[in-house]
Parts: sequence; C-alpha cells; structure tokens
Amino acid sequence: FSIITPSFNSLEFLQRACASVRDQTDVNHEHIVVDACSSDGTPEWLRENVQQSIIERDDGMYDAINKGMEIARGDYFAYLNCDEQYLPGTLARVKECFEENPDVDIIYGDCLIIRCNGELLSYRRAYPLRYAYVAAWQLYIMTASIFYRRNVIDQGFRFVGQQFMQVTCT
Repeated sequence: FSIITPSFNSLEFLQRACASVRDQTDVNHEHIVVDACSSDGTPEWLRENVQQSIIERDDGMYDAINKGMEIARGDYFAYLNCDEQYLPGTLARVKECFEENPDVDIIYGDCLIIRCNGELLSYRRAYPLRYAYVAAWQLYIMTASIFYRRNVIDQGFRFVGQQFMQVTCT
C-alpha cells in the first residue's frame, strides 16, 4: 500500500492521521506526506517522524497527491487527508477485497465521522455509484474510504483541481 497525505498547516490533525497509518501493522505499506511548506512546525515534525515526505510548494491538495503518486511504490494506493484516520485493520480488509475481486480497480466503503474529541458524529454508508451524481461532480463517497489499484496510476490517471491559495516557502 502507498498512502499519500497532502498537508498544509494541520500538524495536530496530521499527527493523528500518521498514527492511524502506522497502526496498520498487518500489511506492508508506505506513507508519503506531501507538505506545502507549512509554518506550524509540520516540516520539522515530518523530518523527525515520517520516513517519506515531500516538503515544497504545490498548487493545492490535488497537486500534492499527484506528487505523492509519482513516487508511490505500492500495489494499492489511497490518499488520507490530515483530518482523517483509518481504523485498525482497514488496509488488511481492503487488500482482502482486492484479492477477492481481481478485476476491480477501485474499492470504497463505509466511513465513521467523528468530532475532534473522538465522539461519533455519524455513520456514512457507502452506496453504489450513480453515474448522474458522479457526472455532476457530486461524489458522495468519503475520500478516506476509496482505494485504487496500482494500474490506475500506471494508466496515467491523475487528480485535477484548482489552486485555492498561493503558498510561499520561506
């Protein structure tokens, strides 16, 4: 697995996201954090606590994810935002699903939404994709629960998005 986390000034949340990836001890994985030169101590924390990180200007979240995909080595990949976490055993279950369905390239599932204090806010069930919603840009699946096979990257698929802020490295 290659898990990519785009980051900008979200150290408190990033630490939790990284811990949830580290807790996936039942499968081999790499975690690549792509930080846009945060000013909240994130670059320093990354240098000491994360094996793979890219710290440089980017053109937003999707550009950061694309940068991570360029160096990702896993057979499966996903991106996990700073304010998201995996439950224990998530990656093992996803691997099992991919192995049981060799002709499926994308898998997604249910998601829990919690408050900052850890209190459960809601349970988000993953419903089958509907073309009309996807075509209208209304993706109702939580991105933290979407996983892709390597061949999706190898075929050249990348994320596109708008630049919402100018980031300057100092």
